[in-house]
Amino acid sequence: MSTTVAVRWKPDELIHAVSSLTPPELNEFMLRFDEWQMARLASADAQAAQIAESYRLPAQDRLRVAELLDKNRERGLTKNEETELDTYIREMDQRLEKLADQLLGVANRQPP
Repeated sequence: MSTTVAVRWKPDELIHAVSSLTPPELNEFMLRFDEWQMARLASADAQAAQIAESYRLPAQDRLRVAELLDKNRERGLTKNEETELDTYIREMDQRLEKLADQLLGVANRQPP
């Protein structure tokens, strides 16, 4: 259960709080922060943000990638985990290529 509290934190205080999170909590924080950033981008450029969002891995997959990367840094991956991570990386590469093509198309259609 989480509770939302309005607090004004200084940047150093916020960094200190985030640095005390456990690895799973940090992964969740980073995922939610990323989603917050995407929401802010959406208000700045709705079309580009919509295109970018459509090519992101689902949240559950992004969390799994973060877990695998953490485990790889800490103690290494099993062969099956390496294969799983490679599959995610290939999928993200393919999505990134498609995203770049779409965003380039949007940029080319907009007046300077």
